[in-house]
Amino acid sequence: VAILDRAAFLQTHKIALLFLGPMCNGKKETKAKSKDTDKLLHTTNSSPSFSEFCNGLGDLIPLPHLRHFSGGLDSSDYASDGNFALSWTGNRSNNTHNRIGKSMVLFHCVPLMPPGLNNRKRHVGNDVVHIVYIEDEEVPSFDSFQYDISGEFCFVIIFVTPSKHNVDMVKVSVTIRKDLDERIMRTLQHLASTQMLLPKAVAPFHVRQIAIRADLSCRSVMQDRLGLYSNWQERLQQIRELERYAEK
Repeated sequence: VAILDRAAFLQTHKIALLFLGPMCNGKKETKAKSKDTDKLLHTTNSSPSFSEFCNGLGDLIPLPHLRHFSGGLDSSDYASDGNFALSWTGNRSNNTHNRIGKSMVLFHCVPLMPPGLNNRKRHVGNDVVHIVYIEDEEVPSFDSFQYDISGEFCFVIIFVTPSKHNVDMVKVSVTIRKDLDERIMRTLQHLASTQMLLPKAVAPFHVRQIAIRADLSCRSVMQDRLGLYSNWQERLQQIRELERYAEK
């Protein structure tokens, strides 16, 4: 039983969540002083719009409560990764009666983490899907944004920005890292260049669904580096190991 408890009973995902705004460090930044990526990793503040978006993505959970899955965040009393995490648990489908495929998403939300570039990058750099909420007038478009967080992964980037023409709408754009293996590129092709204009009320749901789908797509072709595609696969594998052990 102890062995089975090591594998989460939910389908788990860890997604990076970053914020870029004009007051990222409590004061105005200049282009000469800091690159876009530097501001993303050093940010300590957010905005009402970003907070509203986060409320739709998931719930603020005290880290010590995340005993089954914390996405690598420190859930001990040391609180080296902060006191709270943004997490969502539910079904991938809209059918509330369907209990099959229940999922948990842990967002590595940078503004919730204590200041410290190396520790933040350690978590964010190991996520295959990144959500970047941009609320900075110095960034005119997604195409002009220089996103170059170093790390082994970061395959899919979902950009979210409030519409300048309608305060009740947000733009969502999905980009795929260009230097990926051909096999991974084929798997993620259905997400490439996705662009949507969505009402604020439903945008978090759609962004979360895209992030889950992208994470599953990556894991399906990279099980040698990311682990088994499904947590249920891992639990089944452990049950079969126990059966073999019992037969001896």
